[in-house]
Amino acid sequence: MKRAQKPLVISPRYQSTDELVKRVQLAERLGVDQVWLEQQPDQRDALVTASAYLHAAPSISVGTAVLPVYARHPVAMAQAAASLSELSSGRFVLGLGYSHKFVNEYVLGLQQGPPIGVMREYVDIVRRLTGTGEVNAEGRHFTAHAQYTDPPGHVPIYLAALRPQMIRLAVELGEGIVIWLSSLRYVREQVMPVVREACAEFGKDEKDFTVLTILPAYTGTDEAEQRSRWAKSAASYRMLPYYRHVLNAYGDPQPEEFSLIGPASRVRERLAEYREAGCVPVPSPMPGTDEDFISTVEAAYGSAS
Repeated sequence: MKRAQKPLVISPRYQSTDELVKRVQLAERLGVDQVWLEQQPDQRDALVTASAYLHAAPSISVGTAVLPVYARHPVAMAQAAASLSELSSGRFVLGLGYSHKFVNEYVLGLQQGPPIGVMREYVDIVRRLTGTGEVNAEGRHFTAHAQYTDPPGHVPIYLAALRPQMIRLAVELGEGIVIWLSSLRYVREQVMPVVREACAEFGKDEKDFTVLTILPAYTGTDEAEQRSRWAKSAASYRMLPYYRHVLNAYGDPQPEEFSLIGPASRVRERLAEYREAGCVPVPSPMPGTDEDFISTVEAAYGSAS
């Protein structure tokens, strides 16, 4: 799968299912070539929604950003990923994440293990089952004895990663990382150096490893309101240790550092800066009308006409 040139997030949490399908089709008409969607505890299942996206827009690839691993056994995850890859002729990207203690232990009621060990075993099982159609694994965290008829051979796997150890693991085992709520400075100083070092260590070409940075985006008439919305969202994310570390890394976080809220000229300038840093910035349009959505996408990528 070639690297997307115009990726976009379309969250499954704000519209009805009919509206979501129309929004994805609108994005396709606007020239978007890849769509990502997240999984939250209180919203639609991202894998099921990804299937709808893939069916609605046959020219785009779709990725999950990201699925919490404790919510599905790795065999079940591999079956779902392999099915989506087959149904879409290889247009599906599997994004996985360790998630947070609140989700793992409170929402799911499971005892979480050490992040690196858990993710290593999980990815290994998924990779083997989707790649070869067979896995026999008895690890510290997961056991799997399974077969899959006619495996797709390869499903790209991205990991949510903000800290050095998880970034290194993603380089070792996967094709990319997904970063949410990260400033350009954090990407430049904390992420990309680790990616480069890990690529050299594991014999990978840095150009073949994708660093996705998801950024809330809005271009329209209510920019002040959207900045306020971002600030409230950031305050809630500060309750989670992983995000608190990123938000507080360089002082009091401001919307301008972590988002693409503003006129088209500013949005494109910021996108260029992220690309120059070595990552793939992914606009995530904030809630609004179709007109807001169109103006935001066109601010990032220009008009498709």
